[in-house]
Amino acid sequence: MSVDGENLVIAQLYPDELGVTGDSGNVLAISTRLERAGATVTVVHHRIGDALVSRPDIVVIGNGPLSAVRSVIDDLRRIAPDLTEWVASGLPLLAVGAGMEALGESIVTPDGETIDGIGVFPLSTDRAGARHAGYLVVDSSVGRIVGFEDHRTVTTRRDGAAPFGRVTSGVTGTAGFEDGVRVSNAIGTRVQGPVLPLNPVLTDFLIARALERRGLDWSAGPSHAELDRLAEEARGVILANIDHVFSTI
Repeated sequence: MSVDGENLVIAQLYPDELGVTGDSGNVLAISTRLERAGATVTVVHHRIGDALVSRPDIVVIGNGPLSAVRSVIDDLRRIAPDLTEWVASGLPLLAVGAGMEALGESIVTPDGETIDGIGVFPLSTDRAGARHAGYLVVDSSVGRIVGFEDHRTVTTRRDGAAPFGRVTSGVTGTAGFEDGVRVSNAIGTRVQGPVLPLNPVLTDFLIARALERRGLDWSAGPSHAELDRLAEEARGVILANIDHVFSTI
């Protein structure tokens, strides 16, 4: 549908520290689909010490090493009350990898230190697990998600917390296990790629929830056909090589 005249704000949290696995591509996927439907998009990069944007339409936080989590965690705690309220109100949020961990309740480092998260997501993370690096497929609450993973973590959700989905294909030891977490319209996942350009169904979920809060409906149209075709081709390559295990990434 057309969303001419709408201006949507995307907030990307800590793009310098938590943006190392193509996470700017997730922001670009959202903004491009909106712009092709006639909307204008403002992307706000929240950095350490910045005043938090008053109320964006979509929030994205990406992946990074443990050192990056350490560098942003104090600032993340500063803005935690706003993030908690936004998620409770149904604002759509995507958190990938370390971003999901930091929004959780705790992270146990390989040397046994515990880093307190901000508790937006009801999960804890142990970073001393076996390495998982390869392609994977997740059957999620919003559709089939394709991408890859590269991490040494074990994530445990609190009893009753909903996963984002279940890993149905992959050769890195996670097939059959549940991926990530979902709280209202906030999604945490291990799927990289970046995940949104590869999976328009997830991008459209975030956009639809943002526009729903404005009383508007959303569906992809002819202007999105080429984006969808490119995504489907990339997904096909992954699915054709799903048994490949990465030695390095």
